[in-house]
Amino acid sequence: MDIKDYHLANDKNYKSYKEQTVHGTPMLPFAKYHTNISAMLPFYPIHWHEEMEIIKVQSGKGLFYVDGIKYEGSAGDIFILCPFVMHSVNRLDDNDMQTDSTVFNLRLLQSNGADICTVKYFAPLLNEKRSVPCIVRPQDSWYHSFDECMTSILMCDPNSDGAELDIKANLYWMFFHIYNNRLIDAKPNVAEDKRSYTVRLALEYIRAEYMNEITIEKIAKHCGYSEFYIMKLFKQYTGTSCVDYINNYRLTVAGRQLRDTDDDVSTIAYQVGFNNISYFNRQFKKQYGMTPKEFRAQRA
Repeated sequence: MDIKDYHLANDKNYKSYKEQTVHGTPMLPFAKYHTNISAMLPFYPIHWHEEMEIIKVQSGKGLFYVDGIKYEGSAGDIFILCPFVMHSVNRLDDNDMQTDSTVFNLRLLQSNGADICTVKYFAPLLNEKRSVPCIVRPQDSWYHSFDECMTSILMCDPNSDGAELDIKANLYWMFFHIYNNRLIDAKPNVAEDKRSYTVRLALEYIRAEYMNEITIEKIAKHCGYSEFYIMKLFKQYTGTSCVDYINNYRLTVAGRQLRDTDDDVSTIAYQVGFNNISYFNRQFKKQYGMTPKEFRAQRA
């Protein structure tokens, strides 16, 4: 049984567990994003999507968790992530970090026919039979050429004439470097994928139930494993404990509500699953370095 068959056999709604954001348009499935990891946004929650993603660290440094493996990223580093790879970005100590990324569907590079690029290079990635646990660092001999392509893509205006050709040309050149430097792992790991799938179940349970009482026992029961195994697996893939992740997720939602609504602080605290307002305030200040009221005042 290959990886995709495993997913479908275990949960017919597997696709609903991925990120729901639409990146780009049907005509140009491509988008660019800028992220600031700081005291105001100490982590970007673990997620996955069917598109490829290439992330460049523009300044500072931080932690990247990619399918359970922790990487430290510094200014200039470029991360290449395959479809359906679980990943998150975390603050490293008191360091801030700025990143730019491009998210695109691999079908953008496919022709309608069965050409050599589609069959040999892109189909295996779409079928999740290969992964690209790749970091391109400034000291790599081919970094300059790869970075030029990345910079060109980030500077490109998707609405300008010929933008599609510019984007595709640079992406093709980037993939040439990926394959030419043997950065593709052609060996699927079904056992590893089962562990990854289990973590996804735990994450989706938290996202669905964060406003209610959540215990490790409930998460373990939902996933069909022991509490010890779930805690160990969760730490490996997210870099944090289940309890800390639940708190961080709730606080992230609370931060958005403080920014986007006029609801009382106590109302927001209860809405995101905190039953003790004093505890909420302490945890909020611990994560954001300021009280909820101070955080809200910054939006003015």
